[in-house]
Amino acid sequence: MVIGTQTWMAQNLNYTPTSGNSWCYANTASNCTTYGRLYDYATALTACPTGWHLPDTTAWNTLEAYVGGSATAGTALKANSTLWITNTGTDAYGFSALPAGDYYGSSFCYVGTSGIWWTATAYGSSNAYNRGMDYSNAYVYLSINFQTYGFSARCLKDSP
Repeated sequence: MVIGTQTWMAQNLNYTPTSGNSWCYANTASNCTTYGRLYDYATALTACPTGWHLPDTTAWNTLEAYVGGSATAGTALKANSTLWITNTGTDAYGFSALPAGDYYGSSFCYVGTSGIWWTATAYGSSNAYNRGMDYSNAYVYLSINFQTYGFSARCLKDSP
């Protein structure tokens, strides 16, 4: 879907790569159907199909600015869905962000309460930036996590 000058995938990526690390939340295939897969950073960087790429922090900044700024972007981008434990999303732009949870190397956490998406921007050799949304807040937050963790991926169409 087109938001401002960018074309984003309208759902989390659910591609099973031939190499790298990805998971269905709680190792349950139906969770991949509902929420998309969770990827480690290296796999997320290569998982988008041809003509698409994992967006960097600048691309996320552009998205957030277009929908009203990071302080309220979460409300506009979250799916209007009961999959969030408290439905606070309006999905005003068709982004349909879902609370896919996370994978922290040995445990799955937070499905229904938060979604975190990788950016293509590394932070040193073992961390990377990501964007997140929480059920109880209107904002989109920026955080840094280990590249081995499992988060969602959203692809952005390459510029012509």
